[in-house]
Amino acid sequence: MKRFKDFSFVGKALTKVLTKKISFHPASDNMCEILSEHPQLVVALNHGPMLGPLATTIALNKLYSDNGGADRKPIAIMWRLFYQIPLYKYAIQYITQVDRGLNFDEFLAKMENEGFTDLLVKPEGENCNYGNGLDIEPFLSPRFIEFALRLNVPVLVMVHQGSEQWGKTLPVSSKLDPLLKKLPKKSYDRIRETRLLNIPKLTRRLKELKVMYKLYQPDISLSDLPDDIEQRKVMIAQEAEKVRSLMQSMMDELKQG
Repeated sequence: MKRFKDFSFVGKALTKVLTKKISFHPASDNMCEILSEHPQLVVALNHGPMLGPLATTIALNKLYSDNGGADRKPIAIMWRLFYQIPLYKYAIQYITQVDRGLNFDEFLAKMENEGFTDLLVKPEGENCNYGNGLDIEPFLSPRFIEFALRLNVPVLVMVHQGSEQWGKTLPVSSKLDPLLKKLPKKSYDRIRETRLLNIPKLTRRLKELKVMYKLYQPDISLSDLPDDIEQRKVMIAQEAEKVRSLMQSMMDELKQG
């Protein structure tokens, strides 16, 4: 099991390649206090474009390393199909610290029983492929809130701005819909809503990667969740939407700075 400090060499090397500077917004919360007071966290990150996770990787490594969290042990949730891509899957296994796509209960068990401290999630998921890399897309899954409730921990909400330069948005004509219908329904629906496709674009090193983070304590507790599954889903989704709104307000603040 690797700690944040075990990723530091890779993180520093990537930082030199990707950006000249990582800056943390002064309105962010006190990270030293957060790490000291909360032995475990659910960390909700904005995705940005397809290459956006590179930005969150180097930003998180610096944030934890500079604030007394170098010995914390992260585990990350990532698209399960990544684990089926030859060669690429080994990089994903290294980053996420799991060897395959796990379900909710399996991730929860790892947090409860195996000593992991920080569960890293990007709730927008593949919806990032159909946006501009700046606006927070609708969450593909709100269940990170349920993780927080079951673990009885707050959510560290972190957003970054800069990686949108690593993507290029292309308009998608409705004339292509007959062909696009062959895509998974969720993907097809998002394309019809946004009429955009965000593809990776090589670019020079960023001048600055801007980051902001806030600690979010859910307004509901585990005992508040109804027994009815559908009602429970609605309540969790409503709570997750509050996090999405917070993410967008933080992103707007970063864009102004």
